[in-house]
Amino acid sequence: MKEHSHRSTWLRGWRYQIAVLAAILVAGLLTYLARTVLYFSFDVRIEQFIQSVPSPAVVRFLDSVSWIGFPPQSNVIFGLVILALFVAGLRIEAVMTLFAALGSAGLWYWLSAFVDRPRPSPDLVRVAVELPTGGFPSGHVLNLTAIFGFLAYLVILYVANRPLRWLMVALLAVPVVTIGIARVYAGAHWPSDALGGYLMGGLWLALTIQIYRWAVERFRGPEDHAASESHEADLETAVPEPIHSA
Repeated sequence: MKEHSHRSTWLRGWRYQIAVLAAILVAGLLTYLARTVLYFSFDVRIEQFIQSVPSPAVVRFLDSVSWIGFPPQSNVIFGLVILALFVAGLRIEAVMTLFAALGSAGLWYWLSAFVDRPRPSPDLVRVAVELPTGGFPSGHVLNLTAIFGFLAYLVILYVANRPLRWLMVALLAVPVVTIGIARVYAGAHWPSDALGGYLMGGLWLALTIQIYRWAVERFRGPEDHAASESHEADLETAVPEPIHSA
Protein backbone atom coordinates (compact mmCIF):
# COMPACT_ATOMS: atom_id res chain seq x y z
CA MET A 1 0.00 0.00 0.00
CA LYS A 2 2.83 2.41 0.89
CA GLU A 3 4.64 1.43 -2.29
CA HIS A 4 1.51 2.13 -4.34
CA SER A 5 1.08 5.53 -2.64
CA HIS A 6 4.72 6.44 -3.26
CA ARG A 7 4.43 5.46 -6.92
CA SER A 8 1.28 7.56 -7.35
CA THR A 9 2.97 10.56 -5.75
CA TRP A 10 6.01 10.14 -7.98
CA LEU A 11 3.85 9.94 -11.11
CA ARG A 12 1.86 13.03 -10.09
CA GLY A 13 5.11 14.90 -9.58
CA TRP A 14 6.43 13.97 -13.00
CA ARG A 15 3.16 14.85 -14.75
CA TYR A 16 3.13 18.21 -12.97
CA GLN A 17 6.72 19.00 -13.96
CA ILE A 18 6.12 18.00 -17.59
CA ALA A 19 2.99 20.17 -17.71
CA VAL A 20 4.86 23.18 -16.29
CA LEU A 21 7.74 22.70 -18.73
CA ALA A 22 5.33 22.45 -21.67
CA ALA A 23 3.53 25.62 -20.52
CA ILE A 24 6.85 27.49 -20.28
CA LEU A 25 7.82 26.45 -23.82
CA VAL A 26 4.45 27.37 -25.32
CA ALA A 27 4.31 30.67 -23.39
CA GLY A 28 7.82 31.56 -24.56
CA LEU A 29 7.00 30.81 -28.19
CA LEU A 30 3.72 32.72 -28.04
CA THR A 31 5.44 35.71 -26.43
CA TYR A 32 8.05 35.77 -29.18
CA LEU A 33 5.37 35.62 -31.88
CA ALA A 34 3.29 38.32 -30.19
CA ARG A 35 6.29 40.68 -30.40
CA THR A 36 6.57 40.16 -34.13
CA VAL A 37 2.96 39.69 -35.29
CA LEU A 38 0.18 42.24 -34.67
CA TYR A 39 -2.43 39.47 -34.70
CA PHE A 40 -2.95 36.02 -36.18
CA SER A 41 -5.50 35.25 -38.86
CA PHE A 42 -7.36 32.95 -36.48
CA ASP A 43 -7.58 35.82 -33.96
CA VAL A 44 -9.89 37.81 -36.22
CA ARG A 45 -12.10 34.85 -37.11
CA ILE A 46 -12.48 33.67 -33.52
CA GLU A 47 -13.13 37.16 -32.18
CA GLN A 48 -15.76 37.90 -34.81
CA PHE A 49 -17.45 34.59 -34.01
CA ILE A 50 -17.51 35.31 -30.25
CA GLN A 51 -18.83 38.81 -30.84
CA SER A 52 -21.65 37.45 -32.98
CA VAL A 53 -23.43 36.13 -29.88
CA PRO A 54 -26.63 38.22 -29.68
CA SER A 55 -27.86 37.31 -26.19
CA PRO A 56 -28.14 40.39 -23.89
CA ALA A 57 -27.98 38.11 -20.83
CA VAL A 58 -24.65 36.67 -22.00
CA VAL A 59 -23.33 40.18 -22.63
CA ARG A 60 -24.31 41.33 -19.13
CA PHE A 61 -22.68 38.26 -17.59
CA LEU A 62 -19.43 38.78 -19.51
CA ASP A 63 -19.39 42.47 -18.58
CA SER A 64 -19.82 41.48 -14.92
CA VAL A 65 -16.88 39.09 -15.11
CA SER A 66 -14.70 41.80 -16.65
CA TRP A 67 -15.82 44.24 -13.94
CA ILE A 68 -14.23 42.04 -11.26
CA GLY A 69 -10.78 42.52 -12.78
CA PHE A 70 -10.82 46.33 -12.93
CA PRO A 71 -9.60 48.55 -10.08
CA PRO A 72 -10.75 49.83 -7.69
CA GLN A 73 -13.22 46.97 -7.20
CA SER A 74 -10.55 44.32 -7.81
CA ASN A 75 -8.41 45.85 -5.07
CA VAL A 76 -11.37 45.87 -2.68
CA ILE A 77 -12.51 42.31 -3.47
CA PHE A 78 -9.11 40.68 -3.21
CA GLY A 79 -8.11 42.90 -0.29
CA LEU A 80 -11.12 41.67 1.67
CA VAL A 81 -10.29 38.05 0.81
CA ILE A 82 -6.71 38.49 2.02
CA LEU A 83 -7.91 40.23 5.18
CA ALA A 84 -10.42 37.42 5.86
CA LEU A 85 -7.71 34.79 5.53
CA PHE A 86 -5.42 36.74 7.86
CA VAL A 87 -8.14 37.23 10.50
CA ALA A 88 -9.02 33.52 10.29
CA GLY A 89 -5.46 32.72 11.31
CA LEU A 90 -4.35 31.58 7.85
CA ARG A 91 -1.41 33.99 7.76
CA ILE A 92 0.70 32.11 5.22
CA GLU A 93 -2.34 31.72 2.98
CA ALA A 94 -3.06 35.44 3.21
CA VAL A 95 0.51 36.36 2.33
CA MET A 96 0.60 33.95 -0.61
CA THR A 97 -2.74 35.23 -1.94
CA LEU A 98 -1.21 38.71 -1.84
CA PHE A 99 1.83 37.28 -3.64
CA ALA A 100 -0.44 35.80 -6.33
CA ALA A 101 -2.23 39.14 -6.78
CA LEU A 102 0.72 41.54 -6.75
CA GLY A 103 3.04 39.18 -8.57
CA SER A 104 0.62 38.51 -11.41
CA ALA A 105 -0.04 42.24 -11.77
CA GLY A 106 3.68 42.98 -11.83
CA LEU A 107 4.25 40.22 -14.39
CA TRP A 108 1.61 41.74 -16.66
CA TYR A 109 3.10 45.24 -16.41
CA TRP A 110 6.51 43.89 -17.38
CA LEU A 111 5.33 41.60 -20.17
CA SER A 112 2.90 44.09 -21.71
CA ALA A 113 5.66 46.71 -21.94
CA PHE A 114 8.15 44.15 -23.24
CA VAL A 115 5.87 42.79 -25.98
CA ASP A 116 4.13 46.14 -26.68
CA ARG A 117 1.45 44.54 -28.82
CA PRO A 118 -1.43 46.76 -30.04
CA ARG A 119 -4.93 45.85 -28.99
CA PRO A 120 -7.58 44.86 -31.56
CA SER A 121 -8.42 47.48 -34.17
CA PRO A 122 -11.99 48.82 -34.55
CA ASP A 123 -11.50 48.31 -38.29
CA LEU A 124 -11.44 44.54 -37.79
CA VAL A 125 -13.64 43.80 -34.77
CA ARG A 126 -16.03 45.58 -32.46
CA VAL A 127 -14.14 47.43 -29.69
CA ALA A 128 -16.22 48.50 -26.70
CA VAL A 129 -13.59 50.83 -25.24
CA GLU A 130 -10.31 51.74 -26.90
CA LEU A 131 -7.41 51.10 -24.55
CA PRO A 132 -3.69 51.90 -24.88
CA THR A 133 -1.18 49.33 -26.08
CA GLY A 134 -0.29 46.40 -23.91
CA GLY A 135 -2.58 43.80 -25.43
CA PHE A 136 -0.37 40.78 -24.73
CA PRO A 137 -0.96 39.06 -22.43
CA SER A 138 -4.44 39.82 -21.12
CA GLY A 139 -3.96 41.27 -17.64
CA HIS A 140 -7.47 40.29 -16.56
CA VAL A 141 -6.91 36.67 -17.57
CA LEU A 142 -3.45 36.52 -16.01
CA ASN A 143 -4.56 38.02 -12.68
CA LEU A 144 -7.78 36.06 -12.25
CA THR A 145 -6.12 32.77 -13.23
CA ALA A 146 -3.41 33.24 -10.60
CA ILE A 147 -5.64 34.57 -7.81
CA PHE A 148 -8.79 32.47 -8.19
CA GLY A 149 -6.65 29.46 -9.03
CA PHE A 150 -4.78 29.78 -5.74
CA LEU A 151 -8.01 30.29 -3.80
CA ALA A 152 -9.38 27.11 -5.41
CA TYR A 153 -6.21 25.31 -4.32
CA LEU A 154 -6.77 26.49 -0.74
CA VAL A 155 -10.36 25.28 -0.86
CA ILE A 156 -9.16 21.83 -1.91
CA LEU A 157 -6.78 21.79 1.06
CA TYR A 158 -9.06 23.14 3.78
CA VAL A 159 -12.69 22.29 2.98
CA ALA A 160 -13.25 18.77 4.27
CA ASN A 161 -16.78 18.27 2.94
CA ARG A 162 -16.25 16.94 -0.57
CA PRO A 163 -19.50 18.14 -2.23
CA LEU A 164 -19.05 21.62 -0.73
CA ARG A 165 -15.39 21.60 -1.70
CA TRP A 166 -16.06 20.90 -5.36
CA LEU A 167 -18.98 23.33 -5.44
CA MET A 168 -16.68 26.09 -4.21
CA VAL A 169 -13.97 25.08 -6.67
CA ALA A 170 -16.52 25.18 -9.51
CA LEU A 171 -17.69 28.65 -8.47
CA LEU A 172 -14.10 29.91 -8.32
CA ALA A 173 -13.44 28.39 -11.74
CA VAL A 174 -16.30 30.30 -13.40
CA PRO A 175 -14.52 33.69 -13.58
CA VAL A 176 -11.28 32.02 -14.64
CA VAL A 177 -12.92 30.12 -17.50
CA THR A 178 -15.08 33.02 -18.71
CA ILE A 179 -12.75 36.00 -18.31
CA GLY A 180 -10.88 35.16 -21.52
CA ILE A 181 -14.14 35.09 -23.47
CA ALA A 182 -15.27 38.31 -21.79
CA ARG A 183 -12.14 40.25 -22.75
CA VAL A 184 -12.27 38.98 -26.32
CA TYR A 185 -15.98 39.81 -26.58
CA ALA A 186 -15.27 43.37 -25.41
CA GLY A 187 -12.64 43.74 -28.14
CA ALA A 188 -9.99 44.48 -25.51
CA HIS A 189 -7.79 41.53 -26.53
CA TRP A 190 -7.21 39.05 -29.29
CA PRO A 191 -7.83 35.38 -28.45
CA SER A 192 -4.05 34.81 -28.54
CA ASP A 193 -3.71 37.54 -25.88
CA ALA A 194 -6.18 35.65 -23.69
CA LEU A 195 -4.28 32.41 -24.29
CA GLY A 196 -1.09 34.16 -23.22
CA GLY A 197 -2.85 35.33 -20.07
CA TYR A 198 -3.92 31.79 -19.21
CA LEU A 199 -0.42 30.43 -19.77
CA MET A 200 1.32 33.18 -17.77
CA GLY A 201 -1.33 33.06 -15.05
CA GLY A 202 -1.03 29.30 -14.80
CA LEU A 203 2.74 29.52 -14.48
CA TRP A 204 2.50 32.19 -11.79
CA LEU A 205 -0.06 30.02 -10.01
CA ALA A 206 2.34 27.06 -10.15
CA LEU A 207 5.11 29.21 -8.67
CA THR A 208 2.78 30.50 -5.94
CA ILE A 209 1.76 26.96 -4.98
CA GLN A 210 5.36 25.77 -4.86
CA ILE A 211 6.40 28.65 -2.59
CA TYR A 212 3.32 28.08 -0.43
CA ARG A 213 4.14 24.39 0.01
CA TRP A 214 7.69 25.29 1.00
CA ALA A 215 6.44 27.92 3.47
CA VAL A 216 3.98 25.49 5.09
CA GLU A 217 6.68 22.86 5.56
CA ARG A 218 9.20 25.44 6.77
CA PHE A 219 7.03 27.36 9.24
CA ARG A 220 4.34 24.84 10.25
CA GLY A 221 6.21 21.57 10.15
CA PRO A 222 5.96 18.34 8.16
CA GLU A 223 2.58 17.40 9.69
CA ASP A 224 0.74 20.23 7.96
CA HIS A 225 2.68 19.53 4.76
CA ALA A 226 1.66 15.87 4.86
CA ALA A 227 -1.96 16.85 5.51
CA SER A 228 -1.86 19.12 2.48
CA GLU A 229 -0.54 16.32 0.31
CA SER A 230 -3.30 14.00 1.47
CA HIS A 231 -5.93 16.54 0.44
CA GLU A 232 -4.23 17.08 -2.90
CA ALA A 233 -4.47 13.36 -3.55
CA ASP A 234 -8.25 13.82 -3.86
CA LEU A 235 -7.57 15.48 -7.20
CA GLU A 236 -6.46 12.15 -8.60
CA THR A 237 -8.82 9.39 -9.66
CA ALA A 238 -9.00 6.74 -7.00
CA VAL A 239 -7.07 3.63 -7.99
CA PRO A 240 -8.21 0.42 -6.29
CA GLU A 241 -5.62 -1.49 -4.34
CA PRO A 242 -4.55 -4.81 -5.88
CA ILE A 243 -6.20 -7.89 -4.41
CA HIS A 244 -3.75 -10.36 -2.94
CA SER A 245 -4.69 -14.02 -2.71
CA ALA A 246 -4.44 -15.68 0.68
